[in-house]
Amino acid sequence: MRRREFLSAVPAAGLLWPVQLQALTDRLQRYPQAQGDEYWELVRSAFLVPDDRSYLNVGTLGVQPRVVVDAVLEHTRRVAMSYPPGVDWAALKQEIGALLNGDPAGFVFARNTTEAMSFVANGLELNPGDEVLSTNHEHVGGLCCWQLAAARRGISLRQLAIPPLPTDHAQIVDSFRRALTPRTRVLSVSHVNFTNGLIMPVRALVELARPRGIAVVVDGAHPPGMMPVDLRALDADFYASSPHKWLLAPQGSGLLYLRAEWRARIWPTVASGGWDDPSLGVDRLNHLGTIDESRLAGLLAAVRFHRAIGSERVHARIRELRALLRNALSAIPGVTLMTPASDDLSAGLLSFRTPRPPLELQETLARSGNIRTRVIGEYGYGWLRLSPHVYTRVSELDKVAVAVGAAL
Repeated sequence: MRRREFLSAVPAAGLLWPVQLQALTDRLQRYPQAQGDEYWELVRSAFLVPDDRSYLNVGTLGVQPRVVVDAVLEHTRRVAMSYPPGVDWAALKQEIGALLNGDPAGFVFARNTTEAMSFVANGLELNPGDEVLSTNHEHVGGLCCWQLAAARRGISLRQLAIPPLPTDHAQIVDSFRRALTPRTRVLSVSHVNFTNGLIMPVRALVELARPRGIAVVVDGAHPPGMMPVDLRALDADFYASSPHKWLLAPQGSGLLYLRAEWRARIWPTVASGGWDDPSLGVDRLNHLGTIDESRLAGLLAAVRFHRAIGSERVHARIRELRALLRNALSAIPGVTLMTPASDDLSAGLLSFRTPRPPLELQETLARSGNIRTRVIGEYGYGWLRLSPHVYTRVSELDKVAVAVGAAL
């Protein structure tokens, strides 16, 4: 390749992905009222998912749209060209804050929920004998940090048994009320349980805990991008999340939100410049040395892509797909649904069990239909979990139901 040809292949210093996103936004907005196949095919075209691939595991890792991939690549390329653009931290905080109704000053950008939860567990002042109360539906990313604290610092970790199909939220709150002791210092719960999509009553648990001086730490890995999130209304002390799931951001883009009273109080896990300056607030936790800022450029692009479709439309589509999937699976003999039916109690995840071992069923679906799923083997549950998103076609749900029926 001649030098001129090489240079013509390298983009100029200007960022291209905002232009691409604007073009996509313009196309999407030509269908302001559309909810039918034509509109969702247009959304599907924004992704790189092959037509023969049914990806139903966004609960583990979301599929990034092209504009997010391009934002990451452009940022990385500019650094290689010695034009590092940095990250517009103010814009990132403002747009995340607007999406989740949180104070922009309260956000820390960890790599994922696991790291964010560890920031909290390592940063709180807990003493031997203090108790953390959690549940038997927590992901290892939100549980192991407390197990480490128990092993190292002598605190007590207790996991409350929560039924997968509760009658209502009051049943869950009553279970926590009965379980509290004078030693309880932390409630650590998921906003949406990864096991089956059960929505936990976070606000009610905050109202239960705060008068007793108990901090509420929320593993919110799933809700952003999947369902409405109002951090101010929830008012939890800490909210950790993984936008690389339902918000479709790059791998390694996470966040942690801190209630105002904790921002100058919590100990940093990673010490860098200003770690001991409380006037910096949560930015003490954002000082992590050299980091891959391309993931944050991708996170900003993901927020704007989500907004281009519209939060209400995204959330409604996910509920619609889950309902269609639920109806199809419930008609199959041998399938037992392990996710509550009510929209008040369940989000975009759907879990079920069958007489077949779940790993065998998962392998069969992958082999026969190129269908990606998640086995919930934790806690001995033995369920298969499905999680559709806006790029999922209705025909794919029919294909899954046929494949499950044929495998039983």
